[in-house]
Amino acid sequence: MQPMAPQSPVDAGSASLPLDEIKKLALALPAPRASLDTLRGGRVAVVAELDPVRPDRHLLAEQYERCGVGAIAVPSGHPGCVSEVAARSDAPVLALDPVSSGYQLWQARAQGADLVLTVAAELPDQALYCLIERAASIGMAALVEVRDGRDLVRALRAGARVVLLRPPRDAAPAEGRRALEDLLAIVPEHIVRVAECGPAGRADLIACARLGADAVLLGTALLSGPNPAATVASLASMGAHPALSRRR
Repeated sequence: MQPMAPQSPVDAGSASLPLDEIKKLALALPAPRASLDTLRGGRVAVVAELDPVRPDRHLLAEQYERCGVGAIAVPSGHPGCVSEVAARSDAPVLALDPVSSGYQLWQARAQGADLVLTVAAELPDQALYCLIERAASIGMAALVEVRDGRDLVRALRAGARVVLLRPPRDAAPAEGRRALEDLLAIVPEHIVRVAECGPAGRADLIACARLGADAVLLGTALLSGPNPAATVASLASMGAHPALSRRR
């Protein structure tokens, strides 16, 4: 367990710091955690989203780590949340608010994030390529959100090493599951595949695992009960079951 770190100007939500200063703060931190290694192992990893408004979020971060999560996803727009989780847990931290510029990428790293999210549909090809390349150059991983085949093609052309597969917006549950199945079937073997887990929880995790997912993202809607750590522990245990083990 890491000691609690003091809040930095980046944590306080300042977007006015010059890029050079943001870089200095980022480079002064320890090297990013080996996030891709935790997402692609001998099990189906769980990425658990942390609700930033929960008063016990720092305790939940520690509990999620003890549950064996592959990463903790944290909305980076909430002041201090990413840095707090990074300080309280040794699990890799995913800054969940999408980045669309180099400044936002460095800002996320300065807050302590090990992974960032970027959305294929929202960026031109060159911008997507540059963000993926820049993230890798500083030891981070960029999860590229993909919702259809066109997104996937663009992500692969841009050099994505890991994709976050999500159903089309406003899709009904059954339609969304079919869309995820179709996407999982066409992602190349060398790409790390993270699939958004649907409301069925265990059933969705099993379905995603059997279709080749390396990890699943558990959103706050799935973790809104009185004991989210128990839900995370149950699904992490299911992901580690020999019947679902990954051998790629």
